[in-house]
Amino acid sequence: MFKPSGDLRRDYDRLSDEYMKQKDRILSYQEQIVSFRHSNKTLENALAKEKEHHKEDIAQRDAIIQALKIKVAHLEALANRDGTNTGIPTSQTPINQKKVIPNSRRNTGRKKGGQLGHAKNILEAFDESEVDENVLHELDTESETCDICGGDLVFTGDYVEKDEFDVIIKTVKRRHKYAVYECRDCGAITRLQIEKHLKQQNQYGSNVQALSLSLMVTGNMAMNKVRMFLSGISGGELHPSEGYICKLYKRAANCLVVFMADLKRFMIQRTLLYWDDTVIMILTQRACMRFYGDEKISYYTAHESKDLDSIIEDNVLDLLTEETTVMHDHNTVNYNERFCYQNIECLQHLERALQKSADDNPDHTWAKNIKETISFWIKKRKDYQLEGKVRFEESEEEKFHARIHKEMKRGHKESGKSTNPTTVPSEITLLNRLEKYYDNYFRWVSEFALPTTDNLSERGLRGIKSHMKISGQFESVAAAKNYATVKTYVETCRKNGINEMMALSRLCSGNPYTVDEIFT
Repeated sequence: MFKPSGDLRRDYDRLSDEYMKQKDRILSYQEQIVSFRHSNKTLENALAKEKEHHKEDIAQRDAIIQALKIKVAHLEALANRDGTNTGIPTSQTPINQKKVIPNSRRNTGRKKGGQLGHAKNILEAFDESEVDENVLHELDTESETCDICGGDLVFTGDYVEKDEFDVIIKTVKRRHKYAVYECRDCGAITRLQIEKHLKQQNQYGSNVQALSLSLMVTGNMAMNKVRMFLSGISGGELHPSEGYICKLYKRAANCLVVFMADLKRFMIQRTLLYWDDTVIMILTQRACMRFYGDEKISYYTAHESKDLDSIIEDNVLDLLTEETTVMHDHNTVNYNERFCYQNIECLQHLERALQKSADDNPDHTWAKNIKETISFWIKKRKDYQLEGKVRFEESEEEKFHARIHKEMKRGHKESGKSTNPTTVPSEITLLNRLEKYYDNYFRWVSEFALPTTDNLSERGLRGIKSHMKISGQFESVAAAKNYATVKTYVETCRKNGINEMMALSRLCSGNPYTVDEIFT
């Protein structure tokens, strides 16, 4: 049997010890690898969680940034609103923005002002029979000499004539004398009937009262300014109190009760009426002034509130029949089941709403396209009317309606893709309104006799806004009603060619024009 030598034995034992150490070291490495793998897995999980956390945080930040962008766009849209995309009057245009004045007339390309070859508008010389006053301008020939040689000047008998058209304010202190008679038989005293407007021993005449009312109703002048004006033009002789001027409205309105009733009866027989209302202030409270009428009639009413009850109180719309068409700016109360007339909607208000939608949603094209289509066909209708045509061709009408319906369909598609929570609801509301009231908006396409805007009633109410800027408010509902009554009389007379001062003078004398006088 082989027995290793001592050296080999020692080598064997050494190698065995070395092997065991290496084996232990390998086991230790393997344990470290397992530990490292576990730690790495833990770190990977932690890193994944951190990434997910940051991902959510980034998403939240992106959402906030997007919301802020939408808010900024909305605020910019609000800042850019003017008379083209809302009902804001041009007078309220911010200082840093260009004033946009709506004008439906076509641009001729010519410069502003007088055109080449246009006849100059000047006052013609008076006829000799028209001259009320001659003013002679002569030299003192005894003291004046020729500027050139110093010789004596001799009058040739000729004049260079220049006429002047002027106004002289003259106060008149008029005394009325009513003869008194006595019966020879019984001694009874008889005198002529004194006119109603001569109640006091002394009073201001109908012309003074008429001028005061005209300055307030048409000129929108405050009562204290009227007093100052009358004093100024009369050289200080006329100085009525503000209380007296204030009472003129009530006195005038009391004389117009029959006129207002007759005008309403005449108005409800018209085949086309316009109406609108606006907010006024009565003792710091919001109230309402309303207009009804057409090219020949202006009928105003005033109320504490702007609601259906006040419309019923006016008792105008209730009296209209199916033969009457009413133009308005989308007053939904007009579609109340108690009314039976036909409704048409103002296109100018629609175009503003379309422009607002286009401004709020610059990536949407439907609103801009519909507005441009409406504008094009209105101009085309005007051209046809100038040519004497009374309607479009059937194929043209079909083309118009096809275009509008195509853009409305596009609008639903574009709004459906949008995620803007600020503008999408109003855009959808506008689309739904167009669909619901389509015939009311576009009857003008088939009936050229119908108007396309409610500008007539808006012009009627514009003066009231000016009045409110100056006066601020009415002192009572009664005062607002008196103002509305007098304004009805003045504007109706003016629309029918009656001089305003003449109409008011008759009113202040207790003998206003009647409806029959105006319209027959």
